[in-house]
Parts: sequence; C-alpha cells; structure tokens
Amino acid sequence: MFLFRRNNIWYTVYVNESDIEVPTRFEPIKEDLVSAIELPEGTRIVEMIFADVFGVLRGKKVPAAQWPRVAHEGSHIPGAPLYWGVRCECPDESPAGGMDQGYPDMVIKPIASTLRPVPWRPGITQVFCSLENPDGTPSELCPRNALISILQEYEKDGVDAMIALEMEFYLLDPETHKPLIRQMNTYGVYDGSRYDEVLTDIIDGLVAYGLPVEAGMQEYGTGQLEITLRYDKALKAADDAILMRNAVKELAAKNGLVATYMAKPFNEESGSGLHIHQSMWRDGKNLFDGVGEAAGGPSEYAMHYLGGLQKRIAEFSLFGSWNVNDYKRRQDFTLSPTTDSWGGDNRTVAIRMIDAEGSYRFEQRDPCSTSNLYLAVAGQLAAGLDGVRTGVKPGPRCDLNAYTDPNAKPLPRSVPAAIEALEASDLARKSFPELLIDTYIDTVKREYDAVTIPVSDIERDRYIGAI
Repeated sequence: MFLFRRNNIWYTVYVNESDIEVPTRFEPIKEDLVSAIELPEGTRIVEMIFADVFGVLRGKKVPAAQWPRVAHEGSHIPGAPLYWGVRCECPDESPAGGMDQGYPDMVIKPIASTLRPVPWRPGITQVFCSLENPDGTPSELCPRNALISILQEYEKDGVDAMIALEMEFYLLDPETHKPLIRQMNTYGVYDGSRYDEVLTDIIDGLVAYGLPVEAGMQEYGTGQLEITLRYDKALKAADDAILMRNAVKELAAKNGLVATYMAKPFNEESGSGLHIHQSMWRDGKNLFDGVGEAAGGPSEYAMHYLGGLQKRIAEFSLFGSWNVNDYKRRQDFTLSPTTDSWGGDNRTVAIRMIDAEGSYRFEQRDPCSTSNLYLAVAGQLAAGLDGVRTGVKPGPRCDLNAYTDPNAKPLPRSVPAAIEALEASDLARKSFPELLIDTYIDTVKREYDAVTIPVSDIERDRYIGAI
C-alpha cells in the first residue's frame, strides 16, 4: 500500500509488493488510514491547533506533504502548555510535571471534521486536535476533554446541551494601548472612526472563516466591541468561540490594531465579560420550556438546572475568572455580577432567565472574556446537571437591583477566595480529574504570585515620600 497525490487529494493504493520495486521516498502506512484525505485547494501549511490552559491557541505548522502521515499518527509536543504561565514560563514543579520529569510529551491528533482554511492567510489550513497521552488515553489535563466528559453525562440522559457564548473585547492602538476614540459610541452604527471599518473587516473575515456570526457592535466601553455567534451544540460552540477569539486578534493586527480580551484594561471603562447562554434539548424539545407546567412557564427541569447554577456559581468562579485583573471587573453597580442572584431580563443579576416567546434559556454572566472557554462552559454544565439530578431549587428571584438584594450571597472577589472555593468543591472533584483541578489551581497560584509579589510602580509612586 502506497500514497500518491493528485489535485491536492491524497490516495492510498494497494498493490502486490512483489510485483514492483518499492520507491524509497514512500513510507508504507497503516491500513486503517482513510483512503483519501482532502485539503482545501492551495493548502501549503496545516496548522494543528489546540487550546492551552488559558484557552490560547497553540500548535504546530505541518507542510501539506506531511499531512497524510500526521493525520493518521498525530504529532508529539511537550505537555507544558497545559500548565505553563501566560508568557509560556515552564514551572520547575507542577502536579502535572516539571523539570524533575523533563516536561513529558503529549500527542496531538487532528480532528478531520474541523479542517478549515484561514481566508486572510492564503495557503494556511487549520485543524483542531484532540490531546492524548503517549499511550493513547485522553489527556486528563486537557480542558476540551473536560468539557467532553461532562457532555457524555448529558448524553446518558439523551440530552443535547446547546450553548452560545458572547465575549467583549477592546480594540486599541498598538503603541499606546489606548482606544482610538475619546468617548464611547455604544451600539453606534457609524461614527467616522476606524472602528467601523475594522469591525466590518473582522466580521467579513469571521464569516469567510466559517463561523456563525450573528452580529457585531460597539459596546459600552470606549473602544470596546462585542461579536456574537449563533448557538450550537456545546462542544462546537466552544470550539467556534475559541477560534473567534484568536481570529479577532489576527484580524485586528492585520488592520494595525491590537485586540485584547483583558477583563478590566481601564479603571474608568467597563470590563469585558463572557456571557454563556444555555438550554437543554431532547428529541427536538427544549427541556426548559414548561408546556403544561405553571401555565407555560419554565419547566421543573429548568428550575432545578437553575438551582444547580446558583448553588455552584462561587465554586466554579475560578474557571471563569482566574487572574488578578479579572476581579477588578467584579465591582458593584458596573453590570458585572457580584452576587449569586438570578432574575429575568435584568442585567444586574448573575444568572438571567430569558423568555423568548415561551422558549427559555439561562445566561450566566460572571465569567470574563479571558477564561478558558472549555472550562467555563464545563463548570456551568456540571453545576446545572448536578442541580437536575439532586433536585436543587434556586433561591428567591431578584427583580430589582441585585447589588442590594438581601437574599443574594456574594461571589468571590479575589483570586485566593476563588481558589479556596474551587479547592473545597466536592462537585468539581467528582466531575473532573483530580489532576486537572490540582494542576489548574497550581497554575493560577503561580500566575497570581507573578503579578502580586513584584513591587509595582503604583506602590512606589504612592508611598515613597509619603510614608
């Protein structure tokens, strides 16, 4: 059996090896390799990508000529991206490995259904990869695998988890890291600034990239924007959002700007949040809809799911907000939730119950745009499922200002508080591998120390000469 290529399609050919002389440039491959692997026309490089511990895309560039082999065998890469720092600092010690273990490998294997060309970089095709241990077992450290494991629990009940993710971000001058305009133009259709041109270019690029863009807009902060994607099954929706976040950065750079998903880049401007919309479906029916229940209101399933979200929101805070800056977004009277409150069409609460003409969904609003989207989604789905299975009921509904709601409990307001809540969570350790939880906490602690231990210019300016 040998490979040959024609019109950018690779074929396997089965022959009697005794009848021909084997060319040395061909390497036989295993017989379970698909008979034809088609890459988009003109592909020169395949980028094998995956999300690291912070949800940032990492990977390898593979020449198209090597694709048939790599598509079947995968490729080895150090496992450090699943526990290193934001600036790729490899720790000397970690629950997952370190200098003592020599930073052992993991295997990235392409998921053929996710192949897509990158329209603004001709000749480049990207493919998502699954992460495995060298022995072929799924990596316990992989955030995407963590989401898959939760979705498998839903599948046992015949339920499809449908998700939509909204992420806010800022477009800034690459030199000054400041907005291009002096005042916000929320929902402005035209203001004569470069934001109109760049936002249009970004949306065009995302659509050509194959992402289900619903809308793009200028948001509440000066220089802040948001792009929304159509809801889909949870894994695909998370994949799409991870791709979008990276693509926005690339398209912004193409336009001479820098896009940042930093949660609170400016004291005086609004923070950038991640809002996760969710509904559960079985046999084409939204299980949150209470047809025949409470005069068509939300179903009992929905209320137990909501009870789970509310009960566990503090425990999973670290999945959605993992760094010091994230908690600077979490301030009262800022439209960023600070309590475990829930309500209807009320943007002061942490969990909105949205009634779209009798079809219900929940929107949880506490995570930041910086989060690892797989972990943020997985934590919420685990919480909701636990609520359904244990019959938890939510607390009183908030229909006024959630920041002054006496019935609401406060959310963690710092990284240490969020770490403590996750460490104490029985559900987190029941739903996810111990190694994932311990390694994630260790990574977040190191990032916290990297930011808080060094003496800052703010401290020097404030204290030298005054005390």
